[in-house]
Amino acid sequence: MEHSLYGSRGLTILSGSGDRVTDATGREYVDFLAGHGAALFGHAHPRLRLALEEAAAFPWTIGAGLASPFRERFLADLESLLPESRAFLCNSGTEAVEAALKLLRVVHPGRRRILALRRAFHGRTLGALGLTFNPRYRAPWKDLLLSVEHLEPEDLPDAVDEQVAAVFVEPAQGEGGMATLSAEVGKAVTEACRRWGALLVADEIQTGWGRCGALLASFRTGLDPDLVCLAKGLAGGLPAGALLWRRRLGSFPPGGHGSTYGGNPLVCAVGHAAFGLLQEGLPERAETLGKIFRDALGAISSPRITGVLGLGLLVGVSLDEPSAPLVTALQERGVLALSSGPKAVRFLPPLSASEESVRRAVAALADALETV
Repeated sequence: MEHSLYGSRGLTILSGSGDRVTDATGREYVDFLAGHGAALFGHAHPRLRLALEEAAAFPWTIGAGLASPFRERFLADLESLLPESRAFLCNSGTEAVEAALKLLRVVHPGRRRILALRRAFHGRTLGALGLTFNPRYRAPWKDLLLSVEHLEPEDLPDAVDEQVAAVFVEPAQGEGGMATLSAEVGKAVTEACRRWGALLVADEIQTGWGRCGALLASFRTGLDPDLVCLAKGLAGGLPAGALLWRRRLGSFPPGGHGSTYGGNPLVCAVGHAAFGLLQEGLPERAETLGKIFRDALGAISSPRITGVLGLGLLVGVSLDEPSAPLVTALQERGVLALSSGPKAVRFLPPLSASEESVRRAVAALADALETV
């Protein structure tokens, strides 16, 4: 069987509910891939479906220059995440990163240094790809990319100076081996950015919106960002992204940025319903269930495991070998997961995941480690 970062080829999903999906043969799987984390509330969540159905009776798109109560409610939700902030709505995480790159040029037109982390992943559009570390993604387009300095987390604070426009940081690196920023380093990065006036940009595309035990993982890892990029689970898996930034930074010039589909009423209605779900204790549940998950993974006795990592329901198992064969083996055992870098297995359970599904995923991994 051919291995990939996302399991074996040829799996067709026809239906799903909660943390389970069913393929074309009728086989059920525990879905801890969850659309690369975008199905944050599980599949076919009744509250999100109702919000979508109700909004579908109104215009599906109205253009950025016109107001919509659906959009205004969702913007208010987002702007509550970061004090004194405003939001730009788009369709994906990489678009949110692109918006951040443009805004930093508005704020610091004369500064040219941009810092990011080694093993970072910020997207595959050209601006975001410059921030992304993996040479495999970058190589075909290297002549078109931004000049970005990629550093280890502990080296970031000392690298910031008066020429640095921005520092881009993921609180936990979903594609980079599941490394989590320590609160000590996060605080030092924040202080360095404040000292030199550099913008601190938190990429919370995978870590935000409740997955890591808080509405934003930044505040759990010592970061106090000026800008925050969000996407994936914002609207339960519908295409949605957002850039938040402090109002004191100003904004794009007239006509300087926009999106035809960003902030359309359908997505905003579902996003507002998702925010309502988050107010009912789901981030706290993610923290509790994530600890149960990591503790159970840590109890697996295998010399092939070198660590159990993550925050909340962003859960990883680092290995001393390539992870792709184990991702395939998990799929064969009825559990969907994915790799994080070359040597870590990543689990992205929805916030509605059950303890039974967690136990099943742990048992499948333990069996795969014994037999693969």
